[in-house]
Amino acid sequence: MYVSFDTLSDRSRLWVYQAERELNTEEQQSILESGKNFMDQWVTHGVPLSASIQVLMGYFVVIAVDDSQLPSGCSIDTSVGFMRALGSKMDIDFFGRNQIPLYDNERVVLAPLAKLKDQLKLGEVPKETLMINTLIPQKGDLSTWIIPLSQSWLSRYLPQPLDKY
Repeated sequence: MYVSFDTLSDRSRLWVYQAERELNTEEQQSILESGKNFMDQWVTHGVPLSASIQVLMGYFVVIAVDDSQLPSGCSIDTSVGFMRALGSKMDIDFFGRNQIPLYDNERVVLAPLAKLKDQLKLGEVPKETLMINTLIPQKGDLSTWIIPLSQSWLSRYLPQPLDKY
């Protein structure tokens, strides 16, 4: 059943879906309405899940489930199916992983992953560059989901200092 996002605890399970482009106001409203309808029917083993949906920063659809409830694999698959169907209906890819959301001057900038990897290896992008970590597992992590590249999984592409012998 749909509940207000604010009523869910910081330990609530979270899934972040990144749109391939910025969502306009009408698209965001449509996502929220469709999401509320989905949440009102979403169950795990026949038991309704207390869940919510938000659109953040114009790019990210965030689904959260009450931490006292553990969604089953099948119910998680159902939510993924919902997002796939929503993306298909709206002609928006929420599952592409070839764009990295950087955060620059209080706005999201999508950087092509292949190009960003090369730029990082060459030292063309500072390790302090901020990115949005879409891999966060809990609602409370939203307060710290903007992190430097040096603290992300992309840090392995940063130039490494030479070992001293």
